[in-house]
Amino acid sequence: MAYYFPPRGGAPVQRSLKFVKYLREFGWEPTVLTTRFERGGAADDSLAGEIPPGTKVVEVPSRERLFIRLAEKGLGRLVGLLLRPDAHIEWAGKAAGAGFGLHNEEPFDLVYTSLQPWSAGYVGLRLSRLARLPWVCDFRDPWTESLHLEWPSRRHFLADRRRERLFLSIAERSLVVTPTMRDEFLAAHPDLAAERVAVLYNGYDEDDMSGPPAADDGRFTVVFTGRFQYDWGESALDGPPGGRLRSRARDLLTYKPRRARIDTHSPVYFLRALAGLLSDRPELRADFRVVFAGTVGEGNRRLIRELGLGDVVECPGYLPHRESVALVRSADALLLPMFSGRAGERVAYASGKVFEYIAARKPIITLAPEGDAREIASRSRLGFPAEPDDPDDIRRVVEGIYQSWKSGRPAASPDEEYIRSFRRRELTGRLASIFDEVLEGG
Repeated sequence: MAYYFPPRGGAPVQRSLKFVKYLREFGWEPTVLTTRFERGGAADDSLAGEIPPGTKVVEVPSRERLFIRLAEKGLGRLVGLLLRPDAHIEWAGKAAGAGFGLHNEEPFDLVYTSLQPWSAGYVGLRLSRLARLPWVCDFRDPWTESLHLEWPSRRHFLADRRRERLFLSIAERSLVVTPTMRDEFLAAHPDLAAERVAVLYNGYDEDDMSGPPAADDGRFTVVFTGRFQYDWGESALDGPPGGRLRSRARDLLTYKPRRARIDTHSPVYFLRALAGLLSDRPELRADFRVVFAGTVGEGNRRLIRELGLGDVVECPGYLPHRESVALVRSADALLLPMFSGRAGERVAYASGKVFEYIAARKPIITLAPEGDAREIASRSRLGFPAEPDDPDDIRRVVEGIYQSWKSGRPAASPDEEYIRSFRRRELTGRLASIFDEVLEGG
């Protein structure tokens, strides 16, 4: 079960799509249970070509667009209060019923669910019970240990903590995407058997990396792809007073057990570093080009203009996955901003972008605290870490990579063996091995 699946685009579809693409090679035939995608969001029709011919994909309608419209009208908090663990819970019941009907037509051997949305866990739970099948539950992100999620109240948080434990305890195997995420799950649920939770990283697909890169205009090009989680001016840290007031009001009306710094998952500090560099050394301006491909946010766009970087920074919007990867491969440096936790706290996040970045074998401006993303970038020997909120330190890293580019010297020497360990085909083989172990009762 994968709620996010083509023709929908975006990062959340990639993990499930790549598993479906390669599972046949390892003796497993997938049937995909997903939602009917309404094209109000980002579609990527090119991804359909990666679904093996003959794969059964069953779409169950949802009310996603309705809930999006309610949120746009300011009713998102009410929806969050009434529908738990998220607004997709009504879809989960229908999806479980549809899955059971499919099982009666052609029996399955195992149920696999990809979370988020969190309510998708109920699809796996109900279907595994109805059909008496083993269940593998794949958590793509932290849930109750999230650094950025918030709850209507502490009572709602504790209810989700119980749901989390329910899924972890009933699934024969739960998968997580980083070692730190596994440690956090086990610490939150100390009675859970450690062998029931396994790490299966995100990765990159060699097929995606084999096409031609985007055109090179000869400038030193820094690329970010994806979604900035923070929009400048939306917290008390900076921006206009309206943003600070909204942030404080939101804090009073929500429960957030881990108050992380999400402002570091943004271009804010990088832009300030770049503006300072080009102000002090205006002769470099003609050499620099920055591309933010994806969701940037109006506040971040405003900051680009206020810093006088409108002629340097491009924001082309959402790109189909192949175009996004081609842009990454054409870059001279890649920007990796991440969430920050409390001082000294290890951060569990490592999205699929990290692995496509290392697969491109380009220097990575790593604006991440101690944690899995920073460790992966460093172990690949492509990461150039800087303090995520320190423009002077970021400027130091950018200047160093730029000088290597200007002199024609490689800035980094990648660890090829380490990078190859994250190929999607091999990771799907590990998933198939987990399926085999579960069926054998291991």
